[in-house]
Amino acid sequence: NVEKGKDQLFKRLGESAGITQLIDSLYNIALMDARIKDFLTEHKDRIKAAQTIYIVEMLGGPKSYKGKELPEIHKTLNINDYHFDAFMADFARALMGGGHPEALIDEVLVSLEP
Repeated sequence: NVEKGKDQLFKRLGESAGITQLIDSLYNIALMDARIKDFLTEHKDRIKAAQTIYIVEMLGGPKSYKGKELPEIHKTLNINDYHFDAFMADFARALMGGGHPEALIDEVLVSLEP
């Protein structure tokens, strides 16, 4: 992640603690979103923990995600582009709610695109 310059994203978001707080905000939004909440509610704590580790890694943090590849998970759950876009819109709302500048929000969203 250092070679891609993403470590700076990780630092600008407050490292693991900041990203964990961001994911908490994201879940407050996503669990109210009728488009995607059903994918998150049944195993919320497990999904949230895995997503936090994955997103920390994707944004330049330590490489520690050991779960399945996202396309495999999404296919199994019938998560399509519509659902992914809804999740990303909620992610943007969480970033805005955290007071992050628009340029950083754009950079984060692009970094998380498959």
